[in-house]
Amino acid sequence: MRDKSLGSLIFVSGLIGVIVYIYWLFGPSDPEWLFIINGVRWAIVLPIACVVLAIFFVGMWIGWTMAVTPPVGLIEEERHTEEGKEEK
Repeated sequence: MRDKSLGSLIFVSGLIGVIVYIYWLFGPSDPEWLFIINGVRWAIVLPIACVVLAIFFVGMWIGWTMAVTPPVGLIEEERHTEEGKEEK
């Protein structure tokens, strides 16, 4: 699998993961295990949600970087082309 397609797959799966996690957390269902005590609930849920979303966003960033970075061979060819132009 090429780097660009793998990066796109990682980015899209991270985006889907973020959407599913937010929908699960704030969705229409009423999970009773989430309601410990009204004040304490958010003290538990928010840090965990931030960590989980940060992991998803790091994965999306890695995927995006893989998808938009040109392959190493193209970078080397550009360097040789630029060196040839500078020598003239």
